[in-house]
Amino acid sequence: MTRKQAWLTALATQFHRLPGLWLGKIDPDDSLARQILSAITDGILVTDTNLRIVEVNEAFTRVTGYTRHEAIGQTPRLLKSGRHGKEFYQRMWNALLLTGRWQGTIWNRRKSGEIYQEWVCISSFKDKTGQTTHFLAIFTDLSHQKALQNQIHLLAYYDSLTGLPNRELFNDRLDLALTQAHRDKSKIAIFFLDLDRFKTINDTLGHATGDLLLSAVAHRLSNCLRESDTVARLGGDEFTVILSGIHDQTQATTVADKILTCFKQPYTIGKRDLFIGTSLGISLFPDHGSDNETLVRHADTAMYRAKQRGMNCHVIYTPSMDIQYEQRLAIENDLRDTISENGLKLVYQPQIDLKTGRITTLETLLRWTHPQKGNIPPSHFIPIAEESGLIFEIGNWIFDTACTQIVAWREKYGLDICVAINITSRQLRNGKLVERIQEALHKARLPPAALELEITESVLMDDSRETIKTLENIKRLGIKIVIDDFGIGFSSLNHIKRFSIDKLKIDKSFIDDLNYGDGDKQLVKTIINMTHDLSLVATAEGIEKQDQLHELEMFGCDMAQGFLICAPRPASDMDDLLLNNTPWHKHFDAGDSLSTDSSLTMD
Repeated sequence: MTRKQAWLTALATQFHRLPGLWLGKIDPDDSLARQILSAITDGILVTDTNLRIVEVNEAFTRVTGYTRHEAIGQTPRLLKSGRHGKEFYQRMWNALLLTGRWQGTIWNRRKSGEIYQEWVCISSFKDKTGQTTHFLAIFTDLSHQKALQNQIHLLAYYDSLTGLPNRELFNDRLDLALTQAHRDKSKIAIFFLDLDRFKTINDTLGHATGDLLLSAVAHRLSNCLRESDTVARLGGDEFTVILSGIHDQTQATTVADKILTCFKQPYTIGKRDLFIGTSLGISLFPDHGSDNETLVRHADTAMYRAKQRGMNCHVIYTPSMDIQYEQRLAIENDLRDTISENGLKLVYQPQIDLKTGRITTLETLLRWTHPQKGNIPPSHFIPIAEESGLIFEIGNWIFDTACTQIVAWREKYGLDICVAINITSRQLRNGKLVERIQEALHKARLPPAALELEITESVLMDDSRETIKTLENIKRLGIKIVIDDFGIGFSSLNHIKRFSIDKLKIDKSFIDDLNYGDGDKQLVKTIINMTHDLSLVATAEGIEKQDQLHELEMFGCDMAQGFLICAPRPASDMDDLLLNNTPWHKHFDAGDSLSTDSSLTMD
């Protein structure tokens, strides 16, 4: 019995003790009694011994729909639902006549015809001689409680956006599936799905569109699986699937292929057709684990491997992935410690004007020398920094350090040199990049025109609202935008024109190919001519041989960078290069500058 039901029972038992509330004797002028009666939120019904209704309260009307005028003189049969047989009512009256009280649940019918369930306490009232004079029923409508219980159940076990099971229900169902699999000696496949490029769509078209897309994905996933399978949403754009009752790995991969195929069709959201893929990781019971946590973790690990393989594919977990995951986690933890201890370093690599041979720009390159592991290239730790969010702290430090350093050199040597800093796509989408750049420029007193931001073609192709807005605001400040590694991506001339790009850096792979034939040379020459036709500056990077530099000069390339000119150096070793800033071929010893050390950029 609930507290509510116990209270109703006590109220019905003690009702005759409340002054003025024995409803058969209420004085019409007894305002206190009427106020108390109206204040009671549960329905009250009083009958005489002939079961004729002699009084009801306002709550009775709210629950049943019958007014006091309609109820008085009627019998409780007015509310009969037809769901109870004679035996039910016989047991009720036997208890009432024997003990003077009955309580329990009963189905009744409202005036509207709706059948509802109520908890009711019925008591008999006797006079001084012991004769029964009235029957009192106090009842509460359980339909609202049922609805509330259903709502609580939905909130506790189902995702409010998609209607799919949430993490709690997913784990419950996985427990049941594992129990069944143990008994049947069968297998279970766990799928961990993460949508590809969902954040771009969410940022570009807004969260409302993103929510509609998530609901559409949930619907499509549910339709391409069996009713016995479970599709759950863990949060964000992550989904899981329990595929039970399978017998081998092939069955799991067949279903995974089916899921990937269903993502090939566009999702129509509003008036737009949106294309989105998914990276899918698979773990199997009992091959890859015997408990919930292990199976989900291994499927998650496999999903990340699918992301690394280019997305929109599925990967089955293997134990070797754990080693890589642990290494990745170790790098992240070490990187956090290194940042807190100011252990990252910047080196600078000059870019020269090929007409004058003088340094015009210094590109900042990030280095991390681990005390045990040695030099860790940015290609290993920058992706981890992006995923963990450490890239923002690193980026802020680079802006402050590089801007302050370049101002010191400009003032010390009277040079009008610029500093180039690489930024990632996540920094662009953060929304605070422009503000952070302004702070660094103001703090160092560096004019915006002395700062160049290098982005890759893939960043340029990100049409998210935040990226577009950020690039536009950067240009308004007077900062130059440079496309790094040009030629290996898929940027269009329209994108280059749209964002008012200032420079194109020809990727090192094209410079390397200058040694292989006329066709490769013509390709580089074409890129340089196209750059000039767009009124942009052409920069060649990765120059390591004298004949490469000669060809670039012949093609009219504007700027050059590479080990032939100068390897990246720490700030403490730049003074001799900047002291006179004479043409590089007079000042640098190319043989000394050429190094086997790789250029560690943030790209």
